[in-house]
Amino acid sequence: MTLPADDSPQSPIPDAENPLPRFLVARNVVNLYAEPSTAGEVVSQSIMGDVVSVDENRDGYSHILTADRYQGWVGSDHIVPEWDRTDFLMTSIATLFADVYSAPDTQADFLTKLVVSSRVTLAHGPVVGEFVPLVLPDHAVGYVHNLCLDITHDKPEGTSDLADPKVRRSIDIGSLKRQIMRAVGIRAVEIGRRLIGTPYLWGGCTPFGIDCSGFVQLSYKLSGLQLLRDADLQFHDKRFERCDADQSLDESDLLAGDLVAFRKKGGNKVTHIGMALGDGRFIHSAGGRGVMIDKCTTEKWAATYVGAVRLSPNADLGIEVA
Repeated sequence: MTLPADDSPQSPIPDAENPLPRFLVARNVVNLYAEPSTAGEVVSQSIMGDVVSVDENRDGYSHILTADRYQGWVGSDHIVPEWDRTDFLMTSIATLFADVYSAPDTQADFLTKLVVSSRVTLAHGPVVGEFVPLVLPDHAVGYVHNLCLDITHDKPEGTSDLADPKVRRSIDIGSLKRQIMRAVGIRAVEIGRRLIGTPYLWGGCTPFGIDCSGFVQLSYKLSGLQLLRDADLQFHDKRFERCDADQSLDESDLLAGDLVAFRKKGGNKVTHIGMALGDGRFIHSAGGRGVMIDKCTTEKWAATYVGAVRLSPNADLGIEVA
């Protein structure tokens, strides 16, 4: 998904010198509109638990700025002022969807359905059986099954002890960073495969419906790297480097997680993006078909291929350098 050049985000991200009021998204998924009206174009989405800044309010809508440098209008009743959560533990939803109940029982009233990567606040109350209490942004308490949460577990037997400070070893930092970068790309593809079958939705970035850049962004986000929102911005992200060597799509030596970019026939700007699987295929969210896998030899994509980029082993992973 990409916007016309004159519609790209222009407002500065709030910082210590330019503070803006911060809010929490209080609905499971909210649309960001180009104008303060639901009749306007949906440019992106935000999900429950996202921290956003507000720089304008108009006619029941708030103009928000998100962590990925995007902006748009949302209903003012979809966000609540950020409150102090320093005494609470935080985690994320790990499953594609997570049902939230009013009590620790699947027969209790259903509160909402959260989507993968939603940030949630653990309540101070006790775990009840397999259910964990959450404090939602509006301070309501809900219960979710523990398998839906990203909770750190003990190290499984046979796994690497690389992080064990008691083990003395000589580490090649350069080699280790290259391994980490490759692991991010491989993991992004593994995440992407879980989303196969998700319907295409312009401006969508959740398992309810997702566009091409939303799909790539979510796959990398769940692998530990926050990307920008639009296809053209992702392709030109300074943390990535060209890896196609001016070869055609089917000839390029692509690895899992490399970003492959396309344009409209006769156009110059990147308007579509996906991820290479490393086996002569790529995965993407295509209009009318949703998340699916295509061969690199497919005529349509070979004819509109722009190039491919790979996460640089020397990259600073903060989004501010993108």
